[in-house]
Amino acid sequence: MNCNTLFSVLLVGVVALIGYRLMPPMVEANFTLTLSKSRGNIEKINQPREISATETVAIDRVKLNEKSRFQHKKLGPLGWSEHFFADIVSRFVVEEEGRYRFLVGSDDGFRLAIDGRVLCQYATDRPFRKQSCYQSLGAGEHTLELNYFQGYGNAGLTLEAAKDGEQAPAYWGDDIAGIQYITP
Repeated sequence: MNCNTLFSVLLVGVVALIGYRLMPPMVEANFTLTLSKSRGNIEKINQPREISATETVAIDRVKLNEKSRFQHKKLGPLGWSEHFFADIVSRFVVEEEGRYRFLVGSDDGFRLAIDGRVLCQYATDRPFRKQSCYQSLGAGEHTLELNYFQGYGNAGLTLEAAKDGEQAPAYWGDDIAGIQYITP
């Protein structure tokens, strides 16, 4: 092998490595996360919204609390550092009716609703805590809505679910027995 061939192979390898590093990270999209920057301070989940900017991100699971920040393990930081809302709408099918446990972790406030009915919420700011709520779901299609706000300081949002008493909860977006996601 001559020097030109060796140099060409090395150059192709370097270009491929640079291309790989420049590609933005991607995940399998199970649902869409809409982030909205507030013009002012946010004190409650249900306060009127005055939005200055929005962005939409496709995510695979609701585990957005890496290193006490609102960030995804693979996608990195999402949204802004403070005073923003995050909204997730997820359509899913329940294969077998039953009572389901939903476990919401948040640092600050949240509201979880299924088919328009609020299951649980924490309206104001707080340090990261988890809260369980239960809902009997019939077989068929349902719509989950999770709203969150970040005031200031540490941040994070998680959602886990499982059929009550059957298994440990898994993050929303991961495989959960009896639930099939309808992807956007």
